[in-house]
Amino acid sequence: MQIQVEKTLDVEVVERQLAQLWEQTAGERDTDDDVAVLRARVANLLVFVASDEALDHVHQMLLELTAIHPSRVLMMLGAREAEDQDIEMSVESICQTDKRTGAKRLSCEEITLKAQGKFVVELPSAALPLLVPDLSTFLWWRSAPHAASKVLQILLRATDRLVIDSAEFEAPERDLVETNKLYGQQQFAHVGISDLNWARLTFWRGLLADFYDVPAYRSSLERIHLAQIDYVAPEGGETFVAPQALLISGWLASRLGWRLAEEPIQKREETISLKLLGKNDQPIKLDLNRVEQGKRKPGRLAQVELRCSVESSNESVSFVVTRSADDLHVLSEAKVGANTHRGRVLPVRNRSAAQLLSREMEILCNDQIYQEAVAVAAVMVDRLPESAR
Repeated sequence: MQIQVEKTLDVEVVERQLAQLWEQTAGERDTDDDVAVLRARVANLLVFVASDEALDHVHQMLLELTAIHPSRVLMMLGAREAEDQDIEMSVESICQTDKRTGAKRLSCEEITLKAQGKFVVELPSAALPLLVPDLSTFLWWRSAPHAASKVLQILLRATDRLVIDSAEFEAPERDLVETNKLYGQQQFAHVGISDLNWARLTFWRGLLADFYDVPAYRSSLERIHLAQIDYVAPEGGETFVAPQALLISGWLASRLGWRLAEEPIQKREETISLKLLGKNDQPIKLDLNRVEQGKRKPGRLAQVELRCSVESSNESVSFVVTRSADDLHVLSEAKVGANTHRGRVLPVRNRSAAQLLSREMEILCNDQIYQEAVAVAAVMVDRLPESAR
């Protein structure tokens, strides 16, 4: 059930409407059912979207999300490019039901605010007074996270954790640089940052790190001379480097102490090559290589390969993490000369946005490793050819 709210800036009116909505929801239960409907809120979730399509998508996932994290959800639709329209507000209940009987068991609320044109900047002043005190506040920002955005700045002041999804960036390189700028703002120092696209790389990072747990591999891994990152082009277009490729490159460089060399970037067909320096100024070539999509989703990694030089030997050594031919698994293998040593095989888990967001709502501290990976990736982006930005 949805109720339209006439006085959008009157907090008391909104709270009365929410209480009335909950009473109506509780009154709809079966009279033979002795179990009351529980109104629950363990967090505040602010969601900012820029289109009706994105708004509908979030509406569809809220039932799954609030089953794990019952929240007061404040949805904000800010259509900046549309004709001016003042804020409109509505309230709605989100109910979890018993799978066996269908009876309602748990209820939380969603407040939706819509504004267009010049009125978008007023959304925070309407939304923030409606936050439930003493609860953690999360902001899912489904737009480019520009540090100069007034709406984003105001919302972040009341936020414990910012959640973005770099897979949705319209201009991936530019928007990744903007994400990095957020870390340099002292006023946002209290805010942790999560990227759902970074969470999708957990298996990839784990499998690559596993190679360093094998004592026999370590001497070879000290002599990496080529890191090749194969990726599928993002939805924004083939000229862009996929954010996953930039993030995994930034992660490798930041963890292994690589730095960019003062040499020009090389670009040929589908490959961009950067020169880096490892320990003792050891030269390392980083190839960002676009491959055919096949069964893979846009913007996803296809393979990461680390090639190593071996002293006093003609054998080649490489360490590979790749998707299986059926695209159902991610696997690792070490190739030493003609021998291939299989590592772990993990199933590809295409987690929904609700599942990924639910995991991030269990974390409040900042992810230092992600921050360092983004910082290095931003430096790389500054060196990319203009045609790739």
